[in-house]
Amino acid sequence: MIKRIDHVGVITTDVERAAEFYIEELGFTETRRLETSHSGTIIFVGMNGTEIELFGGGRPREQTQGGGREVGYSHVTLLVDNVDGEYARLRERGVEFYIEPTTTDSGLRLAFLRDPDGNPIELLQRPEIH
Repeated sequence: MIKRIDHVGVITTDVERAAEFYIEELGFTETRRLETSHSGTIIFVGMNGTEIELFGGGRPREQTQGGGREVGYSHVTLLVDNVDGEYARLRERGVEFYIEPTTTDSGLRLAFLRDPDGNPIELLQRPEIH
């Protein structure tokens, strides 16, 4: 029986820089660090029981030719209380967004940014149900 997603693995060009971004800008904490012979340093960052496993040694993303999508995970979503508040806080810290806060037809409020390696991150605010 599948219980839940345990963690998401993200390959980065610089694992220390990526960990710093997730910790300093997004508020994660380092939960553990592994030194391995197969992948070098692996850093886990977590928040409220969810972890992201950061690997180093990746190559920068290349733009997909012809406007198509790359195969693989499309983004990581961070649930927030207030998209606009997080957007303002992160913009003040110099974080750039490629989709500014917007509300979908279904009432979700969202915005998209990228981590230092270009991995997409969605900030998501679910509508209040009364």
